[in-house]
Amino acid sequence: MIKLIVDSSADCPDFVVNDERVTILPLSINFGDKEYFDRRTLTPNEFFEKLKTEKEMPKTSQVTPEAFIGEFKKELAAGNQVVCLTIASVASGTFQSAMIAKEEVGGGDDILLIDSNMLCLGEAYLAIKILNWIGEGKSLTEIEELAKPYTKNKIEHLFSVDTLEFLKRGGRITGTKAFVAELLDLKPILIVEDGMTKPISKVRGRKRVIPYYIKHMKENLDREQTEFICLGHGADPAIAKQLEQTIREELQWEKPIFISEIGPTIGTHAGPGVFAVFYVKK
Repeated sequence: MIKLIVDSSADCPDFVVNDERVTILPLSINFGDKEYFDRRTLTPNEFFEKLKTEKEMPKTSQVTPEAFIGEFKKELAAGNQVVCLTIASVASGTFQSAMIAKEEVGGGDDILLIDSNMLCLGEAYLAIKILNWIGEGKSLTEIEELAKPYTKNKIEHLFSVDTLEFLKRGGRITGTKAFVAELLDLKPILIVEDGMTKPISKVRGRKRVIPYYIKHMKENLDREQTEFICLGHGADPAIAKQLEQTIREELQWEKPIFISEIGPTIGTHAGPGVFAVFYVKK
Protein backbone atom coordinates (compact mmCIF):
# COMPACT_ATOMS: atom_id res chain seq x y z
CA MET A 1 0.00 0.00 0.00
CA ILE A 2 1.09 3.58 -0.62
CA LYS A 3 0.61 5.97 2.31
CA LEU A 4 0.55 9.77 2.08
CA ILE A 5 2.25 11.93 4.70
CA VAL A 6 1.40 15.65 4.63
CA ASP A 7 2.37 18.48 6.96
CA SER A 8 -0.43 20.36 8.69
CA SER A 9 0.26 23.65 6.91
CA ALA A 10 -1.70 22.22 3.94
CA ASP A 11 -4.92 22.87 5.90
CA CYS A 12 -6.41 19.73 4.36
CA PRO A 13 -10.20 19.26 4.27
CA ASP A 14 -11.61 16.79 6.80
CA PHE A 15 -12.13 13.99 4.29
CA VAL A 16 -8.37 14.02 3.59
CA VAL A 17 -7.43 14.18 7.27
CA ASN A 18 -9.73 11.23 8.04
CA ASP A 19 -8.54 9.06 5.14
CA GLU A 20 -6.83 5.94 6.52
CA ARG A 21 -4.09 6.31 3.90
CA VAL A 22 -3.12 9.75 5.24
CA THR A 23 -0.97 10.92 8.14
CA ILE A 24 -0.86 14.63 8.99
CA LEU A 25 2.28 15.77 10.80
CA PRO A 26 1.77 19.02 12.72
CA LEU A 27 3.90 22.12 12.64
CA SER A 28 4.43 23.66 16.06
CA ILE A 29 3.28 27.12 17.13
CA ASN A 30 4.85 29.09 19.95
CA PHE A 31 3.07 31.89 21.79
CA GLY A 32 5.88 33.14 24.01
CA ASP A 33 7.31 30.09 25.79
CA LYS A 34 4.16 28.00 25.33
CA GLU A 35 4.33 25.41 22.53
CA TYR A 36 1.30 24.03 20.71
CA PHE A 37 0.90 21.56 17.86
CA ASP A 38 -1.26 22.58 14.92
CA ARG A 39 -4.71 20.98 15.18
CA ARG A 40 -3.54 18.51 17.84
CA THR A 41 -3.28 20.79 20.85
CA LEU A 42 -4.55 23.99 19.21
CA THR A 43 -7.49 24.24 16.80
CA PRO A 44 -7.59 26.93 14.09
CA ASN A 45 -10.35 28.78 15.97
CA GLU A 46 -8.36 28.70 19.21
CA PHE A 47 -5.30 29.91 17.31
CA PHE A 48 -7.10 32.95 15.88
CA GLU A 49 -8.58 33.81 19.28
CA LYS A 50 -5.09 33.76 20.82
CA LEU A 51 -3.73 35.74 17.87
CA LYS A 52 -6.18 38.56 18.66
CA THR A 53 -5.34 38.68 22.38
CA GLU A 54 -1.63 37.85 22.64
CA LYS A 55 0.80 40.77 22.50
CA GLU A 56 3.65 38.82 20.93
CA MET A 57 3.45 37.40 17.42
CA PRO A 58 3.47 33.59 17.43
CA LYS A 59 6.24 31.67 15.74
CA THR A 60 5.65 28.56 13.67
CA SER A 61 8.29 25.84 13.46
CA GLN A 62 8.83 23.16 10.84
CA VAL A 63 8.05 19.50 11.29
CA THR A 64 11.18 17.95 12.81
CA PRO A 65 13.31 15.24 11.17
CA GLU A 66 12.49 13.03 14.18
CA ALA A 67 8.76 13.23 13.44
CA PHE A 68 9.34 12.15 9.84
CA ILE A 69 11.77 9.40 10.91
CA GLY A 70 9.13 7.90 13.20
CA GLU A 71 6.47 7.85 10.48
CA PHE A 72 8.81 6.60 7.76
CA LYS A 73 10.04 3.73 9.94
CA LYS A 74 6.49 2.77 10.90
CA GLU A 75 5.25 2.63 7.30
CA LEU A 76 8.29 0.82 5.94
CA ALA A 77 8.06 -1.76 8.75
CA ALA A 78 4.42 -2.35 7.75
CA GLY A 79 5.52 -3.00 4.17
CA ASN A 80 4.11 0.26 2.83
CA GLN A 81 5.56 2.80 0.44
CA VAL A 82 5.35 6.52 1.24
CA VAL A 83 4.59 9.73 -0.61
CA CYS A 84 5.65 12.65 1.60
CA LEU A 85 4.26 16.03 0.52
CA THR A 86 5.40 19.27 2.17
CA ILE A 87 4.90 23.00 2.18
CA ALA A 88 7.11 24.98 -0.24
CA SER A 89 10.76 24.61 0.77
CA VAL A 90 11.29 28.38 0.33
CA ALA A 91 8.69 29.00 3.06
CA SER A 92 9.67 26.35 5.62
CA GLY A 93 12.42 23.91 6.51
CA THR A 94 9.90 21.04 6.59
CA PHE A 95 11.02 19.59 3.23
CA GLN A 96 14.63 19.66 4.47
CA SER A 97 13.53 17.76 7.58
CA ALA A 98 11.91 15.12 5.36
CA MET A 99 15.12 14.81 3.31
CA ILE A 100 17.19 14.30 6.45
CA ALA A 101 14.71 11.69 7.67
CA LYS A 102 14.72 9.76 4.40
CA GLU A 103 18.51 9.62 4.46
CA GLU A 104 18.44 8.47 8.08
CA VAL A 105 15.99 5.60 7.53
CA GLY A 106 17.39 4.60 4.15
CA GLY A 107 13.99 4.39 2.49
CA GLY A 108 15.42 4.46 -1.02
CA ASP A 109 12.84 4.01 -3.76
CA ASP A 110 10.07 3.29 -1.24
CA ILE A 111 9.87 6.94 -0.10
CA LEU A 112 8.94 9.69 -2.55
CA LEU A 113 9.50 13.26 -1.31
CA ILE A 114 7.60 16.06 -3.03
CA ASP A 115 8.24 19.76 -2.39
CA SER A 116 4.79 21.13 -3.27
CA ASN A 117 6.19 24.62 -3.91
CA MET A 118 2.81 25.76 -2.61
CA LEU A 119 1.14 27.04 0.54
CA CYS A 120 -2.03 26.24 2.43
CA LEU A 121 -4.75 24.53 0.37
CA GLY A 122 -2.58 24.67 -2.72
CA GLU A 123 -0.65 21.86 -1.06
CA ALA A 124 -3.94 20.22 -0.06
CA TYR A 125 -5.08 20.37 -3.70
CA LEU A 126 -2.08 18.27 -4.71
CA ALA A 127 -2.67 15.94 -1.73
CA ILE A 128 -6.18 15.22 -3.02
CA LYS A 129 -4.82 14.54 -6.50
CA ILE A 130 -2.20 12.17 -5.05
CA LEU A 131 -4.89 10.24 -3.16
CA ASN A 132 -6.81 9.90 -6.43
CA TRP A 133 -3.68 8.59 -8.18
CA ILE A 134 -3.04 6.12 -5.36
CA GLY A 135 -6.63 4.95 -5.74
CA GLU A 136 -6.03 4.43 -9.46
CA GLY A 137 -3.09 2.16 -8.67
CA LYS A 138 -0.34 4.53 -9.83
CA SER A 139 3.24 3.70 -8.80
CA LEU A 140 5.55 6.11 -6.94
CA THR A 141 7.36 6.82 -10.21
CA GLU A 142 4.08 7.64 -11.96
CA ILE A 143 2.92 9.83 -9.07
CA GLU A 144 6.22 11.72 -9.17
CA GLU A 145 5.73 12.54 -12.86
CA LEU A 146 2.04 13.40 -12.49
CA ALA A 147 2.80 15.75 -9.57
CA LYS A 148 5.52 17.76 -11.33
CA PRO A 149 3.24 20.22 -13.19
CA TYR A 150 1.43 20.99 -9.94
CA THR A 151 4.69 22.02 -8.27
CA LYS A 152 5.33 24.55 -11.05
CA ASN A 153 2.63 27.14 -10.34
CA LYS A 154 -0.23 25.15 -11.86
CA ILE A 155 -2.53 25.88 -8.91
CA GLU A 156 -3.77 29.43 -8.46
CA HIS A 157 -3.82 30.69 -4.87
CA LEU A 158 -6.01 33.79 -4.41
CA PHE A 159 -5.87 35.30 -0.91
CA SER A 160 -7.34 38.36 0.74
CA VAL A 161 -6.90 39.56 4.32
CA ASP A 162 -9.50 41.39 6.38
CA THR A 163 -6.98 43.47 8.32
CA LEU A 164 -3.36 44.47 7.74
CA GLU A 165 -2.64 44.48 11.47
CA PHE A 166 -0.95 41.07 11.45
CA LEU A 167 1.08 41.74 8.31
CA LYS A 168 2.31 44.88 10.09
CA ARG A 169 3.04 43.06 13.35
CA GLY A 170 4.97 40.41 11.44
CA GLY A 171 7.06 43.03 9.64
CA ARG A 172 5.62 42.19 6.20
CA ILE A 173 4.48 45.79 5.61
CA THR A 174 5.32 49.13 7.23
CA GLY A 175 3.13 50.77 9.82
CA THR A 176 2.57 53.72 7.48
CA LYS A 177 1.32 51.52 4.64
CA ALA A 178 -0.93 49.62 7.02
CA PHE A 179 -2.34 52.86 8.43
CA VAL A 180 -3.14 54.30 4.99
CA ALA A 181 -4.67 51.03 3.79
CA GLU A 182 -6.84 50.71 6.90
CA LEU A 183 -7.89 54.35 6.56
CA LEU A 184 -9.03 53.76 2.97
CA ASP A 185 -10.43 50.29 3.79
CA LEU A 186 -8.15 48.71 1.18
CA LYS A 187 -8.08 44.93 1.00
CA PRO A 188 -4.99 43.47 -0.71
CA ILE A 189 -5.35 40.55 -3.11
CA LEU A 190 -2.41 38.16 -3.12
CA ILE A 191 -1.34 35.14 -5.13
CA VAL A 192 1.40 32.57 -4.55
CA GLU A 193 4.18 32.02 -7.06
CA ASP A 194 7.09 29.66 -6.41
CA GLY A 195 5.99 29.28 -2.82
CA MET A 196 5.97 33.01 -2.02
CA THR A 197 3.06 35.41 -1.61
CA LYS A 198 2.84 38.29 -4.08
CA PRO A 199 0.34 41.18 -4.11
CA ILE A 200 -1.48 41.59 -7.44
CA SER A 201 -4.22 44.09 -6.64
CA LYS A 202 -6.30 45.74 -3.94
CA VAL A 203 -9.99 46.54 -3.62
CA ARG A 204 -11.90 49.08 -1.55
CA GLY A 205 -13.85 47.24 1.11
CA ARG A 206 -14.36 43.58 1.92
CA LYS A 207 -17.59 43.38 -0.10
CA ARG A 208 -15.57 43.89 -3.30
CA VAL A 209 -13.23 40.95 -2.70
CA ILE A 210 -15.57 38.20 -3.90
CA PRO A 211 -16.50 40.07 -7.12
CA TYR A 212 -12.76 40.46 -7.77
CA TYR A 213 -12.22 36.74 -7.20
CA ILE A 214 -15.02 35.90 -9.65
CA LYS A 215 -13.64 38.24 -12.31
CA HIS A 216 -10.15 36.76 -11.85
CA MET A 217 -11.49 33.21 -12.02
CA LYS A 218 -13.46 33.90 -15.19
CA GLU A 219 -10.21 34.99 -16.81
CA ASN A 220 -7.86 32.38 -15.34
CA LEU A 221 -9.77 29.23 -14.35
CA ASP A 222 -9.03 26.17 -16.47
CA ARG A 223 -12.51 24.65 -16.36
CA GLU A 224 -11.47 21.42 -18.05
CA GLN A 225 -8.48 20.61 -15.82
CA THR A 226 -10.02 21.89 -12.59
CA GLU A 227 -11.80 18.83 -11.20
CA PHE A 228 -12.63 20.59 -7.93
CA ILE A 229 -12.12 23.95 -6.22
CA CYS A 230 -10.75 24.43 -2.69
CA LEU A 231 -11.74 27.30 -0.42
CA GLY A 232 -10.02 28.27 2.83
CA HIS A 233 -11.08 30.64 5.60
CA GLY A 234 -9.62 31.98 8.83
CA ALA A 235 -12.33 31.54 11.48
CA ASP A 236 -15.00 32.87 9.10
CA PRO A 237 -17.07 30.00 7.66
CA ALA A 238 -19.80 32.41 6.53
CA ILE A 239 -17.53 34.15 4.00
CA ALA A 240 -16.45 30.77 2.63
CA LYS A 241 -20.07 29.69 2.15
CA GLN A 242 -20.84 33.02 0.48
CA LEU A 243 -17.89 32.53 -1.87
CA GLU A 244 -18.99 28.96 -2.64
CA GLN A 245 -22.52 30.09 -3.49
CA THR A 246 -21.24 32.93 -5.69
CA ILE A 247 -18.89 30.60 -7.59
CA ARG A 248 -21.75 28.18 -8.22
CA GLU A 249 -24.03 30.95 -9.46
CA GLU A 250 -21.62 33.17 -11.39
CA LEU A 251 -19.50 30.42 -12.93
CA GLN A 252 -22.29 27.82 -13.24
CA TRP A 253 -19.94 25.52 -11.34
CA GLU A 254 -21.31 22.03 -10.70
CA LYS A 255 -18.11 20.17 -9.74
CA PRO A 256 -17.06 19.69 -6.08
CA ILE A 257 -16.02 22.60 -3.88
CA PHE A 258 -14.11 21.68 -0.72
CA ILE A 259 -13.97 24.09 2.23
CA SER A 260 -11.37 23.98 5.00
CA GLU A 261 -10.10 26.12 7.86
CA ILE A 262 -6.87 28.02 7.38
CA GLY A 263 -4.42 27.39 10.20
CA PRO A 264 -1.37 29.06 11.75
CA THR A 265 1.11 28.95 8.86
CA ILE A 266 -0.84 31.47 6.78
CA GLY A 267 -2.98 32.71 9.66
CA THR A 268 -0.05 34.10 11.66
CA HIS A 269 0.52 36.82 9.07
CA ALA A 270 -2.93 37.04 7.46
CA GLY A 271 -4.99 37.14 10.64
CA PRO A 272 -8.63 36.16 11.21
CA GLY A 273 -10.94 36.82 8.29
CA VAL A 274 -8.46 35.71 5.64
CA PHE A 275 -10.13 33.73 2.87
CA ALA A 276 -8.78 32.11 -0.26
CA VAL A 277 -9.63 30.09 -3.36
CA PHE A 278 -7.52 27.45 -5.14
CA TYR A 279 -7.95 25.96 -8.61
CA VAL A 280 -6.05 24.91 -11.75
CA LYS A 281 -5.21 27.97 -13.79
CA LYS A 282 -4.90 28.32 -17.55
